[in-house]
Amino acid sequence: MQQLLSYKQKRVLDNIRLYVTAKGQPPTLEELRENLGLKSVRTVVQYLEVLEEKGYIVRRKNAWRNIELRNADGGWGTVSIPVVANVGCDDLSVFAQEQADEFIEVDKHIVDEAGEIVAVRAVGDSMNDAGINSGDYILVQFTNNVQNGDRVAAIVGDMVTVKRLERRDGVTILYPESKDPKYKPIILREDFKITGKVLCVIPASVGMQEEIVPEADWS
Repeated sequence: MQQLLSYKQKRVLDNIRLYVTAKGQPPTLEELRENLGLKSVRTVVQYLEVLEEKGYIVRRKNAWRNIELRNADGGWGTVSIPVVANVGCDDLSVFAQEQADEFIEVDKHIVDEAGEIVAVRAVGDSMNDAGINSGDYILVQFTNNVQNGDRVAAIVGDMVTVKRLERRDGVTILYPESKDPKYKPIILREDFKITGKVLCVIPASVGMQEEIVPEADWS
């Protein structure tokens, strides 16, 4: 799995893909600068350096149109999943917050097989024994088909959490997975909704770099 992209990094990558699809060849630096409305070619080069470091493109030496897309097989190999919320892995103290400033590139076969999925960011350490640490990214499949023992995303009131599910005797229990005794099970009868099942966890160490180009460089 490739590294995360910021909104602007994804915009540059999408522009390259569209150009290649439309014209059968990559854009020049000047064409890319014009298409993106950037003020300098150096700004374009900075974005290309990041995209190359993250594994999305290769720049060929001594070539005028030197940008080569990775996984350029017609299906691109991956799809972009937005990071749409923070989820509390502690005491439900974190509200879900819609945002679209990060994207995760996911193998397209995961999406094809799992249906609709979304990425969320973990906050807290109550699931660290399950390999989910604060700052990690969690892929969640929207589904009602969940079983006892599944790790799920649940909305409780206006808040979102990830826990291990157990249902018995008309009660839903969301269990933390941590040896720390301060984390307690959440016992529910109403005012909650199981929104989906955890597919996989992407460690925060795979996260994206900070933006290197100030807003003023975009027209």
